[in-house]
Amino acid sequence: MSLINDALKQAKQSQPQNPPSTPPPLSPVESASQGGGSWLAPVLIILLLAAAGIFIGLSLSKHAPAAGVPPVAATQQVETAAVVLPVVTNPPPDSNTVAVVPPNPPEPKLQGILYAATRPCAIVSGKTVFVGDQMGEFRVAAISKDSVTLQSETETNVLSLSPR
Repeated sequence: MSLINDALKQAKQSQPQNPPSTPPPLSPVESASQGGGSWLAPVLIILLLAAAGIFIGLSLSKHAPAAGVPPVAATQQVETAAVVLPVVTNPPPDSNTVAVVPPNPPEPKLQGILYAATRPCAIVSGKTVFVGDQMGEFRVAAISKDSVTLQSETETNVLSLSPR
């Protein structure tokens, strides 16, 4: 035990007699000035509040009639500055139907021919057709090596491959 006590005495003696002084308190850091922009945020807030108030007032004025002003009937005449303006209302239509005119079908376009003597076929407007097939109002009457003949009740169309 004496060794421990001796070590503690030596440690006490080796410590400085004056306690260390505390460092001075830190001063607050000041932010750099922003060049006078501190007024911008409050002005924007005030403008936004004013715009909101105007919009709310306008929407309320459209929905509620003004105090002391009777509503105007649809058939009444309105007088302003000695000018009489009649209120005109259009009568409802007789029916709700609209005549629909079907669009003219596009002209058939020959895109290719696969010719075989026993069963030729052609590609017309993206569809594969054989002799006797119906395409809209036309019937495929004949397919040759370079043309297709389409017939309807009133006309005959011969489609041929364009030379390149």
